[in-house]
Amino acid sequence: MQWADVDLDSGVWHLKETKTGVPRDVQLSIQAVVLLRKQKCMSDEYVFPQITGKPVQQKTISERMWYMRRNDLLLGIEPWTPHDLRRSVRTGLARMGCPSEVAEAVLGHAPKGIEGVYNLHRYEQECREWLQKWCNHLDELNASEKIVALGVSHG
Repeated sequence: MQWADVDLDSGVWHLKETKTGVPRDVQLSIQAVVLLRKQKCMSDEYVFPQITGKPVQQKTISERMWYMRRNDLLLGIEPWTPHDLRRSVRTGLARMGCPSEVAEAVLGHAPKGIEGVYNLHRYEQECREWLQKWCNHLDELNASEKIVALGVSHG
């Protein structure tokens, strides 16, 4: 992820290279924009740089998880891969009532078959809306965990 591809004012990450070869825009939640603004001082070129100055690769995260699993450092967390994050988002959006075509667009999946031929809508505003709902949901879960950890009751 390069800063040249991120528009924090519009809340958009422009993906020039994708598996399908079709560029697309990823809508960023308010929380993502806040996080990225904090990252801005880390590097002029890459959003998530390594110490070497090169970008962090998905492979690096997978290797780190393997190392942690092998050395029993996951502290009771079930083993996972970076790709599982996509599965979790997709499942969570469905659980929250997000329309399937929007959830698929969030993941960058294009409609298949005849629908893909005739439906050229990109669902960008809908993706923005549902990604924001997802991030708000995660914030609520995080707040609930903190309340439970503090031993505070809800009433």
